[in-house]
Amino acid sequence: MGIEGFKDETVVTSIGALEGISEKEPAVDFLGGPAMGMQVILAEGEVVVGRSKDANIVVEDEAISRCHFKIKVRDKIATIEDLNSTNGTFVNGMRIKQQVLKANDKIQISSATVLRFSYVDTIDKNSHERFYEMALYDPVTAAHTKRYFLDRIQHEFAHSARRNLPLSLAIFDLDFFKKVNDTYGHPAGDFVLHKVSEITKGMIRREDIFARYGGEEFVILMRDTEEADAVALAERLRKKIATSDFAFESKRIPVTVSIGVSCLKDSSFKSYADLIRAADEYLYFSKSNGRNRVSAKSLLTS
Repeated sequence: MGIEGFKDETVVTSIGALEGISEKEPAVDFLGGPAMGMQVILAEGEVVVGRSKDANIVVEDEAISRCHFKIKVRDKIATIEDLNSTNGTFVNGMRIKQQVLKANDKIQISSATVLRFSYVDTIDKNSHERFYEMALYDPVTAAHTKRYFLDRIQHEFAHSARRNLPLSLAIFDLDFFKKVNDTYGHPAGDFVLHKVSEITKGMIRREDIFARYGGEEFVILMRDTEEADAVALAERLRKKIATSDFAFESKRIPVTVSIGVSCLKDSSFKSYADLIRAADEYLYFSKSNGRNRVSAKSLLTS
């Protein structure tokens, strides 16, 4: 049949109820702060939000109270109540004691932690889960995203500085990675990135934050960790990667990394950006002095 005989007609059909859709339920989404990206469906009854381990929803933000506010749900109607918090609970910019929540109300309990109240159905929840994963995890390496890391380091830095605890940061970069892509192809490059991520995740603690910081650059943020311990981990990681077998389509790819380590201790840095900058400078030193090595203040001054 020629193009002149083709009929572009819309098929007439009936549209029934969307499969999987359900009655809308009250929920809160964390738009910022340590719990950014999390969605909580609010069941009938009460939930307490705060930084105490006894709260129903625990938010590790030191600027909020141990039990900051509660939300009571009855017949799908949600009422928020401040629990005599130190810094207050704000809904749409107004400090409140108790208030019935409406869809899209913004709840703020610190400069970082902001929530949005809404009503969601099954499709909304499934979509949120996909977007949540996209915001938190890099699709190639399954490491955390740069956005997630930058949000977390702000809170970890403030926590460590306030309590005078050490906080270490390692930044590492794959040596001559462009050559890997040019020689073996981009699928091989993605394979290398993914395997480096797997190796790293197998060597760090559960509480450490591991993220892809750039194209072939990664970061590890280590709470309550002295520089010596961070350097020791970095050296073990460097050796493990250098001796691992990276074989892609029967071709062995040599892989090494250069690492820079910085550590917050005794107010040695004024901001989290300074901590990142220092680790990056030590990384540059490693790359400028032979690569496949670890550099840190203690190693260069000892």
